[in-house]
Amino acid sequence: MKAEYLIEQINVSDDDYELSQLYKKNSDTIEKGDLIFSYESSKADFDVESEHDGYIYFNKNYNVGDMLKVGSVVCVITDKLVNDVNIENLFKKALNTIENNKIVNDQILTKKAEKLINKHGLDKKLFDEHKIITESIVNSFIQKKSFFEEPRQDISYYYSEKENKDFNINFKKSNLKRLAVVGAGKAALQLLDAIISENKYYPVCYYDNNKELHGKLLMNIPITDRIDIAKIKDDFENNKFDEIIISFSGNIKQRENIFNDLMNSNIPIANVIHSSAIISNFVKIGVGNIIFGNVRIGPFVEIKNNNVISSLCSIEHHSLLKSNNTFGPAVITSGSCTISNNNKFGTGIYIEPKIKIGDNCLLSSGIIIRQNISNNSIVKNLNKIDIKVK
Repeated sequence: MKAEYLIEQINVSDDDYELSQLYKKNSDTIEKGDLIFSYESSKADFDVESEHDGYIYFNKNYNVGDMLKVGSVVCVITDKLVNDVNIENLFKKALNTIENNKIVNDQILTKKAEKLINKHGLDKKLFDEHKIITESIVNSFIQKKSFFEEPRQDISYYYSEKENKDFNINFKKSNLKRLAVVGAGKAALQLLDAIISENKYYPVCYYDNNKELHGKLLMNIPITDRIDIAKIKDDFENNKFDEIIISFSGNIKQRENIFNDLMNSNIPIANVIHSSAIISNFVKIGVGNIIFGNVRIGPFVEIKNNNVISSLCSIEHHSLLKSNNTFGPAVITSGSCTISNNNKFGTGIYIEPKIKIGDNCLLSSGIIIRQNISNNSIVKNLNKIDIKVK
């Protein structure tokens, strides 16, 4: 018996996940239900439990802190001990030899997912946006079938080869600054809503590393090139745009690196603030921040650089928010809190007064923070919800 454990796609918008923790080491015995490893998405972390008894072996190419693609095989459980020479053989052609999955059109399809797809008579093409099709993804589709059948929920609906009159936006361009946007995915569409609402900028181009998008339009705005700082700087110096903003929030490290490169290249970086956001008196805001709808920033708050604050968040009075943080919807701080750098917040988080949160932390959805959080911490919500299809 050989069972392989993969990085599965938790969020449709995330293709890369950070391997955050290993709970075993090579050749350890393991029982069904034991924790094996954890990995992080843009808003939460995911614990992987063993479904087998046996001995565990980890892929030597992956270390804690690495960003892994969906479908990466992190470990293998066998029913017999394996010597050092043969451990590497466990991972050769891993995706093609996996016992519980198979390859369909370059996608990984789990047996449980395939069984559910066949049971409900679904077309596998409905899941083309996923690199690995799991039982949970199929279950989500079944529960929200009518929602997913709406083309407007599929980002491909908004790309076009030529101008689409349905996507025309009537910017009064003479009064607005020209804005370049880094990233042309779903986050860019969300950002576009804030740009329209603020009525300070109009987007003139996108930069994205997906070569298949180059030359296309997103809501009639051209996707011109890859994310190349030298090219972006050249475009700025040739008067193609006035300021720039980074749209995506899933990969904090990549977002930070691009931001620093832009700053070091003296390219002006915008803030985009939805018109429904409440910015109180005596607030200081740096650059590169995105503040979405119905956010409240209390008086005497300082926000530094390159943060993404989702809708319905509230940063209360005299709090300090440093740089490169991302917040899911409805993160609520009390007064005089300090949030350092490079933290990921999920959805629906409450933070008590005077709390200090360090650097590089992941705070899962649905928690209440009552104590200081040290650097490099993962704060989990241990409540589990069991969802089954009738």
